Amino acid sequence: MATIERIRQRSGLLIVVVFVALLAFLLGDLFKSGGSKFFGDPNIVGSVNGVELSRQEVSKKMEELRAGNPETYANTSSVQLANFVWTNFMSDAILGEELDAADMSVSEQEIYLDIINNPNIRQSFAGANGQFDENMFKSYLAQVRDNKDVTEQSAEMWTQWLSFENAVVNQAKNFKFTNAIEKAVFMPSSLVAAEFARSDAQHPAQYVYVPYIDVNEDEISVSEADAKKYYNAHKDEFTQKDGRNIEYINFPLAPSQADRDALKAELAALSLEWFSAEDDSVFVNLHSDVRFIPEYFTIDQLVGTGIDTLVDGQDVGYQKGPIDLGGSFSVVKLVDKKVLADSVQARHILIPFAGATRVDPSVTRTPMEAKTLADSLFAYLQDNPSAFEAVSQEYSSDVVAKEKGGDLGYFGRGMMAKPFENFCYFGKEGDLGLVPTQFGFHIIEITDQKGANQAYKIGQVIREILPSDETIQALYGQASTYAASAQSADDYRVLAMEQGLSLRPARNLAQFEEVVPGLGTSRRVVRWAWDDDREIGNIGLLENDGKGYVVVILTDKLEEGTTPYESVAAQCLEAAKKEAKKAIITERLEAALSGAASIEDVATAAGKQVRTLNFKVGQANIAGVGNEAKVVGTICGIPSGELSGVIAGESGAFVAITQPAQPAPTVDFSNQARTTQQSLRNLVSVQAYKALQDKADIEDKRHLMF
Repeated sequence: MATIERIRQRSGLLIVVVFVALLAFLLGDLFKSGGSKFFGDPNIVGSVNGVELSRQEVSKKMEELRAGNPETYANTSSVQLANFVWTNFMSDAILGEELDAADMSVSEQEIYLDIINNPNIRQSFAGANGQFDENMFKSYLAQVRDNKDVTEQSAEMWTQWLSFENAVVNQAKNFKFTNAIEKAVFMPSSLVAAEFARSDAQHPAQYVYVPYIDVNEDEISVSEADAKKYYNAHKDEFTQKDGRNIEYINFPLAPSQADRDALKAELAALSLEWFSAEDDSVFVNLHSDVRFIPEYFTIDQLVGTGIDTLVDGQDVGYQKGPIDLGGSFSVVKLVDKKVLADSVQARHILIPFAGATRVDPSVTRTPMEAKTLADSLFAYLQDNPSAFEAVSQEYSSDVVAKEKGGDLGYFGRGMMAKPFENFCYFGKEGDLGLVPTQFGFHIIEITDQKGANQAYKIGQVIREILPSDETIQALYGQASTYAASAQSADDYRVLAMEQGLSLRPARNLAQFEEVVPGLGTSRRVVRWAWDDDREIGNIGLLENDGKGYVVVILTDKLEEGTTPYESVAAQCLEAAKKEAKKAIITERLEAALSGAASIEDVATAAGKQVRTLNFKVGQANIAGVGNEAKVVGTICGIPSGELSGVIAGESGAFVAITQPAQPAPTVDFSNQARTTQQSLRNLVSVQAYKALQDKADIEDKRHLMF
């Protein structure tokens, strides 16, 4: 209510919107973000091997996901949900085609068996004996289906069921596909034994190691020509994916000090009005961003909120504020206080209705029918309180409690549904009441209350500090002024520096990127950079999802393939320096080898020590040196008793001499073969789908829509 009131008061914001529209027209391409770029039906998100996915289908499936798994997808963005739908669509289209080609299908019977064997289904539809009751399951499903067009709750439950059923079907298809491929992979134990014999045999060796860092920078001379030469010789190492490089200036929307002062003054005036308010809850709900909480809290429950120290020992009506909470101001009032029990004993009679939480599927009465029955029983018990146990035994759906006359025993706060708890704690011993909860209608009698705690009912008028119209206009003016000037400036970077603005880079933005470094979630910026008509040097002014404005400059379009030299020049220069040092070290070791009769002679000539190690092909790491797979492999292949030549590694150069190899121990490799086979099967199933995906004819337009 308070928010709506402030919107009415801020009709001046309409002027800003009109102003923005006019400037967008005047600046031309400044706000251009694409328009229609669809070569075909603009409602088609994409296609796989000719099978199309429409925007409407994506939206429907997104809603099904949210309805079927509200907790799972509560914090999932629309882009993430759309991507999930697209991934499932691709999987269905690709695997469906393969299953059809192989004349494989998933029957209704298979799907049904998968469903009724699902642990969650079996647990949810357990009978009195604790075993899965198939009739109960079928009855529930039929009831939901028959009422899906009758009640909104049944419609939502049916949507959730269809979402679950679809997930089971997809899982069954995936299993059938991967299982068929996995069965084709076999690993014989003899092959594992051969690999183990090769990789685990020991090759005792002595070696001399000279690291490249022994060469000082002043001993080498490397030019840009050397860096380019390295680049041309190693182009296959410099690859990139499609991406966009941008620079941007963020103009975050934040309230000014004047906005903070104005809100503080407004709340100070409201606090005076509150003293004479007739209804505290109405006053809070009218003026606060957070609704009034009609609950009582003990001091222990308030610890950590800061309110405990404000109200402890105060009289009802005490107020404090405005209190600065950083992003908001609040005024706190002690509305009421009373002594509450520590625990309560009560008994109840539960009258549920179809669709209530944890209701037995056999219950078919409507909420109105349940209410009528509960009212009738409540009126009867008011006149005949001694009949409570008999009525509970006859009508209550709480199987456990009704065997004890409806008694629930003692329970603390937080253990029952809130309306149920409030009645039991705010009432007094002997009270009889009718209380609705998500489980149905409860006829409750408070049978005992223990302990005593002082509890407080707190009212808070909390108001977020928002930027005023003037602040918004000033921020937009600053952003649009820079954007317009940058269009014709000789150097937008110099212009930013002159205006005291900070330019930040964001590199390698992928087509479906959601997060821009420094901006957070900014899908609009990524879509702008990836617009089909966008050109290098374009400047855009974008509204950043209510967080302010961003001026964006497209600085580069990265195409999949070899990375341009300019982007890796520094890396190539360092690599060229390493090559120069490698050449010097290699020359020194070759000189040390010349005329050497033993490894000790090489070490003496090189000024190093002889090291000893048992090398294994399967272990690429050399202690004290690092990962040197090429060096290890070379040493393991040197004939016994012969000095090797110079072996150039990643971090330095080596000379080695080996002794006769010690073969790996002979063992039964059956278990290792089975483990390796399973690992390969897991890998093959993933790689097989990836291969099918790579060869599929996929047209993906998601980036233009989400």
